[in-house]
Amino acid sequence: MEAPGGPGAPPMWGPGRKMAFGAAPGPRSKLWYTLADGTLSEVFFPTLDRVALHELRFFASASGAPPVDDAGDGQHRVTWLAPGVPAFTVDSTHHEYRLTKEFFSDPDENALLIAATFTPELPDVRLYMQASAHWQPGSEGNFGQVLDTHPPALLLRQQDVWICIVGPFAKATVGYYRSSDLQIDLHDGDGYLTYTYERAGPGNVAVGAEIGIRAGSFQIAIGFAHTRSDAEEVARTALQKGSGNVRHAFERAWRSLPDLPPALSKVSGDEGMLAQASLAVLRCLEDKSHAGAFVASPAAPWGESNHNGNQIYHLVWPRDLCRIATALLDAGDTAAALRAFRHLQSRQRADGAWFQNWFMDGTPHWTSTELDQVALPILLAWRLGVAGCLDHDPYPVMVRPAAQFIIREGPLTQLDRWEDLGGLSPSTLAACIAALIVAGEFAHEAGEHVAASHLRTVADYWNDRVETWCSTPSGQYVRLAGDPDHRPTAGAIAPEFLELVRYGLRKPKDERILRSLQSVDSALKVSLPAGPSWRRYIGDLYGEHDDGSPWDGSGRGRPWPVLTGERARHFFSMGLPAAEMVRTLEGFAGPGSMLPEQVWDGPDIPSRGLYFGKATGSVSPLGWAHAEYIELLVTIALAGFPDIVMPARRRYTEGPQQAPPFVWSHKHQISRITAGRRLRVQLPRPGAVHYTFDDWKTFSEAEAIDTTLGVWVAEIPSNKLAPGSELAWTAHYVTGWEGKNYEMTVDGGESA
Repeated sequence: MEAPGGPGAPPMWGPGRKMAFGAAPGPRSKLWYTLADGTLSEVFFPTLDRVALHELRFFASASGAPPVDDAGDGQHRVTWLAPGVPAFTVDSTHHEYRLTKEFFSDPDENALLIAATFTPELPDVRLYMQASAHWQPGSEGNFGQVLDTHPPALLLRQQDVWICIVGPFAKATVGYYRSSDLQIDLHDGDGYLTYTYERAGPGNVAVGAEIGIRAGSFQIAIGFAHTRSDAEEVARTALQKGSGNVRHAFERAWRSLPDLPPALSKVSGDEGMLAQASLAVLRCLEDKSHAGAFVASPAAPWGESNHNGNQIYHLVWPRDLCRIATALLDAGDTAAALRAFRHLQSRQRADGAWFQNWFMDGTPHWTSTELDQVALPILLAWRLGVAGCLDHDPYPVMVRPAAQFIIREGPLTQLDRWEDLGGLSPSTLAACIAALIVAGEFAHEAGEHVAASHLRTVADYWNDRVETWCSTPSGQYVRLAGDPDHRPTAGAIAPEFLELVRYGLRKPKDERILRSLQSVDSALKVSLPAGPSWRRYIGDLYGEHDDGSPWDGSGRGRPWPVLTGERARHFFSMGLPAAEMVRTLEGFAGPGSMLPEQVWDGPDIPSRGLYFGKATGSVSPLGWAHAEYIELLVTIALAGFPDIVMPARRRYTEGPQQAPPFVWSHKHQISRITAGRRLRVQLPRPGAVHYTFDDWKTFSEAEAIDTTLGVWVAEIPSNKLAPGSELAWTAHYVTGWEGKNYEMTVDGGESA
């Protein structure tokens, strides 16, 4: 019989706040699972950007009473199977029952097992299960079916993915989510399953069943495949293997991976529990069919209110990927870091840059340009080289094109690392300057000395101008500025400038750094039960509203654990103990050792699942946060700073500082220059620069030199001009004149 009530409730994502995340290692099992609210949340198959199963939850029901939703009404405690092994036990309690559930996958098959024990606390309490596939945005919906087998099996079809669920089911049904599904039937049927529909779809379809035992242990297996018969075979095979055998194989597979370095556990505050969990989370974030494709998070922020496919985190961001790769490298998993690097190489565009983010097959999702996401892959290449892990020369195929893009398009970025505004960003500039110095080292080693010289000159110029571009006259760094010709008089306070210290461009105790930190602490620091954290910047709207309602394009940004990690590393760099801040990050991790994107800084709102100092509804886990935690432990364990680019530190913090030429380009058309500086004009093709210091009464010519980087440069001796002077120039190419004159004013001192 066909279920009524289609298509059911609108599609949505699962909760962004996951309490656990796991997968079997190795390429054979291509599924990933998450837990939320004490039960199975989204399961990804066959790639980490595709949610196949939306959820599987249990209901307890007695005669004449509405059903108890285990996920919403129970109290849950989650534990790991073993440290660093992401199989999970959830103990759920309610005054009517106790339910223990273990979740793990088969490392040899696309199967997930649930081993459970049900203990009713009242007579006549029965247990039910309901599962639904994820309704892909833009699709017609899913289909469901109850197979006439003994016991009945449950089928879901989502486009080309089949899901089969087998277990000790007494009765089974299929319906439309929140319209004619099992939960609705239990509610309307006084605690009994009264309708047993056989088919439903297309729409938001859910299958359900009564567990055919009154009390005791049972197992459920879920098989995923691209045909109905394969899905059923996978599920039944897993059930025949038994949970004990599958659990043992799962644990054995995880223990075959490189261990966490013991030194990291020693400097942790929890005997390495979060460190081992973090390493497992980062490893689970890698796709199985696209090696090295690590996603940012297995969640969509505020998924329950997210009805489209735009705001999702199960995508590859170059920034997050590089942070994850360096953390894995420093944790001893060099093979994983190399896979990430190779994936970046495979996704680099012809112009040398990368898209803002992309799906597993490389299809871009968001397409804006973020210059730090072009710089960080260069820095990853450097880190791999310093560690002696590179198996090829990345300069000609990846580093060089990326550096060319940076010098051609910078220093302004379309978006900074927070992806809502662009301009001159201290954090973006820090990454780009360090990357250009690194690229210069690679070029020098390749014998491209002219290229190396220009890369270093651009880096020197940008480094020299950071404070003029990105700090107020009082010395306060701002988050963003827009005009390279005029110093900002004000701007949003943000801790972006700490990236200058991260890469060795500024000393930790630089007076401008310390002065700006005072402002950051005054405006953005939040004291929480676990310790301090910081909001991103003044005016941040990315977070829940004060009443706890989800972000809907506006809201209030909350503290980010990532920023606690960044601040802790700076704290340690000044020679101060960082153990308390290590424990702070450990306190931010949820019961399943999942570090969130944001933590709630308002009063408790239990109805929203919001508690002071705990994860908000955005996303958890966030790979970047787990990577930052590992990097903090590495910093403390080594008493060193692995992100520092030593050639940059020697150049900018040791010895006298030079006065580099200003570098003009078509993307950086400055109109002011400081007295005593030469002007380097960067052209997109061969030619010469004709310039004048007397309004074209006389002029000179400077032939442009080929840098071999796709740009040609000519220098104008503007260092001879007094403050208040004017100069002008134009370019003459092989194909003719530029057709436009450019003018510049000479300023006195360093006020430009």
